[in-house]
Amino acid sequence: MGHARAWAYDLYVCESDSRKPKEHGDSCTSWRHGGTWLDHEFRAAYQEAARQSHAYVETTSPHNGAKAIGFKHLDGGGLCELCGPTTGRRGPWTRTPSTRQFLCDECGRNLQQVLDDLHKSLGVSRSRDVRPVLEDAE
Repeated sequence: MGHARAWAYDLYVCESDSRKPKEHGDSCTSWRHGGTWLDHEFRAAYQEAARQSHAYVETTSPHNGAKAIGFKHLDGGGLCELCGPTTGRRGPWTRTPSTRQFLCDECGRNLQQVLDDLHKSLGVSRSRDVRPVLEDAE
């Protein structure tokens, strides 16, 4: 009998030796496997990814084998997925109620304000819905 099925967190580290954030992104194609962590060890996987210049952590569900990106890290932040193409602003891999994406501070603050206003109008208490994913690993 094998051990109970567990969530797997696989670290992949970009093999480009460039230290410039602008030279990293979706164009990076060469990755090396940097280790596997299970279940509650995801924090260690995220922290190890954050020590690299460019890395991501892929999660694998023990239930159906589905894979998803749990965490991405890029020194200096990734290009903001809302305003970045226009402004060039960068920020951390950020959790929002609907997704995870790179967000600059300004877009993150604006999104949180919209959610605060929505919560207020619904009469529910405010929550910190927009935050860097790395905070989950602390």
